[in-house]
Amino acid sequence: MEFTEEQQAHIDQMLADSKSTWETEVLTPLMTERNDLLQFKQVEKSDSEKALEQREQELFMKELAIELKVSGLEDFADFFNVANLDELKPKIEALTTILEARKVTNAYVPNEHKQTSTYDQAAAKNDVTGMIGAKLSKLFN
Repeated sequence: MEFTEEQQAHIDQMLADSKSTWETEVLTPLMTERNDLLQFKQVEKSDSEKALEQREQELFMKELAIELKVSGLEDFADFFNVANLDELKPKIEALTTILEARKVTNAYVPNEHKQTSTYDQAAAKNDVTGMIGAKLSKLFN
Protein backbone atom coordinates (compact mmCIF):
# COMPACT_ATOMS: atom_id res chain seq x y z
CA MET A 1 0.00 0.00 0.00
CA GLU A 2 1.41 3.29 -1.00
CA PHE A 3 0.72 6.68 0.51
CA THR A 4 0.61 9.99 -1.14
CA GLU A 5 3.22 12.53 -0.25
CA GLU A 6 0.74 14.39 1.84
CA GLN A 7 -0.30 11.24 3.72
CA GLN A 8 3.34 10.20 4.18
CA ALA A 9 4.17 13.66 5.56
CA HIS A 10 1.20 13.46 7.90
CA ILE A 11 2.31 9.98 9.12
CA ASP A 12 5.90 11.21 9.57
CA GLN A 13 4.60 14.21 11.55
CA MET A 14 2.45 11.95 13.78
CA LEU A 15 5.44 9.65 14.41
CA ALA A 16 7.65 12.63 15.24
CA ASP A 17 5.00 14.03 17.62
CA SER A 18 4.55 10.63 19.29
CA LYS A 19 8.32 10.21 19.64
CA SER A 20 8.65 13.71 21.07
CA THR A 21 5.84 13.06 23.56
CA TRP A 22 7.36 9.72 24.56
CA GLU A 23 10.79 11.29 25.05
CA THR A 24 9.31 14.06 27.18
CA GLU A 25 6.92 11.99 29.29
CA VAL A 26 8.77 8.67 29.60
CA LEU A 27 12.41 8.75 28.52
CA THR A 28 13.54 12.00 30.16
CA PRO A 29 12.17 11.15 33.66
CA LEU A 30 13.68 7.66 33.45
CA MET A 31 17.08 9.00 32.42
CA THR A 32 16.97 11.58 35.22
CA GLU A 33 16.09 8.92 37.78
CA ARG A 34 18.82 6.59 36.48
CA ASN A 35 21.42 9.38 36.67
CA ASP A 36 20.34 10.16 40.23
CA LEU A 37 20.69 6.52 41.22
CA LEU A 38 24.10 6.13 39.57
CA GLN A 39 25.68 8.30 42.26
CA PHE A 40 24.90 5.54 44.81
CA LYS A 41 26.46 2.75 42.76
CA GLN A 42 29.49 1.21 44.43
CA VAL A 43 32.70 1.49 42.54
CA GLU A 44 34.30 -1.88 41.90
CA LYS A 45 37.71 -2.25 43.48
CA SER A 46 40.76 -3.24 41.52
CA ASP A 47 42.77 -6.35 42.37
CA SER A 48 45.50 -4.25 43.97
CA GLU A 49 42.95 -2.47 46.19
CA LYS A 50 41.49 -5.83 47.22
CA ALA A 51 44.98 -7.16 47.99
CA LEU A 52 45.78 -4.05 50.03
CA GLU A 53 42.58 -4.42 52.06
CA GLN A 54 43.41 -8.09 52.66
CA ARG A 55 46.90 -7.15 53.93
CA GLU A 56 45.45 -4.45 56.18
CA GLN A 57 42.98 -6.97 57.63
CA GLU A 58 45.78 -9.49 58.25
CA LEU A 59 47.91 -6.80 59.93
CA PHE A 60 45.01 -5.78 62.15
CA MET A 61 44.41 -9.41 63.15
CA LYS A 62 48.10 -9.75 64.09
CA GLU A 63 47.98 -6.54 66.13
CA LEU A 64 44.83 -7.79 67.83
CA ALA A 65 46.52 -11.11 68.67
CA ILE A 66 49.57 -9.30 70.08
CA GLU A 67 47.45 -7.00 72.25
CA LEU A 68 45.49 -9.95 73.61
CA LYS A 69 48.67 -11.93 74.27
CA VAL A 70 50.21 -9.01 76.15
CA SER A 71 47.06 -8.82 78.28
CA GLY A 72 47.04 -12.59 78.81
CA LEU A 73 43.68 -12.96 77.07
CA GLU A 74 44.71 -14.76 73.86
CA ASP A 75 42.33 -17.61 74.73
CA PHE A 76 39.44 -15.17 74.35
CA ALA A 77 40.39 -13.85 70.89
CA ASP A 78 37.25 -15.29 69.29
CA PHE A 79 35.05 -13.22 71.59
CA PHE A 80 36.46 -9.84 70.61
CA ASN A 81 34.70 -8.24 67.65
CA VAL A 82 36.27 -4.82 67.14
CA ALA A 83 37.04 -2.62 64.15
CA ASN A 84 40.15 -0.97 65.56
CA LEU A 85 42.51 -1.14 68.53
CA ASP A 86 40.90 1.86 70.24
CA GLU A 87 37.73 -0.19 70.70
CA LEU A 88 39.74 -3.14 71.99
CA LYS A 89 41.37 -1.51 75.03
CA PRO A 90 38.14 -0.85 77.02
CA LYS A 91 36.95 -4.37 76.29
CA ILE A 92 40.24 -5.85 77.49
CA GLU A 93 40.00 -3.83 80.71
CA ALA A 94 36.40 -4.94 81.28
CA LEU A 95 37.21 -8.62 80.72
CA THR A 96 40.30 -8.42 82.92
CA THR A 97 38.20 -6.91 85.72
CA ILE A 98 35.63 -9.69 85.41
CA LEU A 99 38.28 -12.40 85.41
CA GLU A 100 40.03 -10.92 88.45
CA ALA A 101 36.73 -10.85 90.35
CA ARG A 102 36.13 -14.50 89.42
CA LYS A 103 39.62 -15.47 90.61
CA VAL A 104 38.82 -14.09 94.05
CA THR A 105 35.42 -15.77 94.29
CA ASN A 106 36.71 -19.09 92.93
CA ALA A 107 39.81 -19.12 95.12
CA TYR A 108 40.24 -21.98 97.59
CA VAL A 109 38.82 -21.18 100.97
CA PRO A 110 39.46 -23.93 103.53
CA ASN A 111 36.51 -24.54 105.79
CA GLU A 112 37.77 -27.49 107.84
CA HIS A 113 41.11 -26.01 108.79
CA LYS A 114 40.60 -24.17 112.04
CA GLN A 115 43.08 -22.68 114.45
CA THR A 116 43.44 -24.86 117.48
CA SER A 117 43.85 -23.14 120.77
CA THR A 118 46.34 -24.21 123.42
CA TYR A 119 43.43 -25.57 125.46
CA ASP A 120 42.31 -27.81 122.53
CA GLN A 121 45.89 -28.99 122.01
CA ALA A 122 46.23 -29.85 125.69
CA ALA A 123 42.84 -31.62 125.67
CA ALA A 124 43.91 -33.72 122.69
CA LYS A 125 46.96 -34.88 124.70
CA ASN A 126 44.89 -35.46 127.89
CA ASP A 127 47.13 -32.88 129.59
CA VAL A 128 45.02 -31.58 132.49
CA THR A 129 47.73 -29.18 133.66
CA GLY A 130 48.02 -27.64 130.20
CA MET A 131 44.24 -27.30 130.02
CA ILE A 132 44.08 -25.50 133.37
CA GLY A 133 47.03 -23.32 132.41
CA ALA A 134 45.34 -22.31 129.10
CA LYS A 135 42.14 -21.33 130.93
CA LEU A 136 44.03 -19.35 133.58
CA SER A 137 46.12 -17.56 130.95
CA LYS A 138 42.91 -16.21 129.41
CA LEU A 139 41.89 -14.75 132.75
CA PHE A 140 45.09 -12.79 133.14
CA ASN A 141 45.49 -11.51 129.57
